[in-house]
Amino acid sequence: MAETFYFEIIASDKKFYSGACEHVIFPAVDGLYGVLANHEDTVTAVVAGELRFKVDGEWKVCIVGEGFADVTRDFVVIVVDTVERPEDIDIIRAREAKTRAEERLKQKQSRLQYYHTQAALSRAMARLKVTSKYVKK
Repeated sequence: MAETFYFEIIASDKKFYSGACEHVIFPAVDGLYGVLANHEDTVTAVVAGELRFKVDGEWKVCIVGEGFADVTRDFVVIVVDTVERPEDIDIIRAREAKTRAEERLKQKQSRLQYYHTQAALSRAMARLKVTSKYVKK
């Protein structure tokens, strides 16, 4: 049995997971970031995309928005704005969100609005990408 560490995924509206974990892989600003037990302490930014974590030898998948990860030897806490299981994503709602974000991006009236719109587009694209892998159409 693999060595474990305590792992939490917390979104702005809920605690998604808390418990033992063998391995976690999450999207960071400079690519995928993998963590095993006894990892070096670090704090890093999380970007929208697919997060995978291994519990009892089984990989679990979720889609996360932007946030940060606090990694220590004994635990990993990931705090993000949104987190969803692929099977819970409404493909029609995700497509509509993508279309709205693309329209707002075209209109970009200010830098701040542009940043928030780009973030919404990234989340919508991540949802669509992962949903297409896990959900039958």
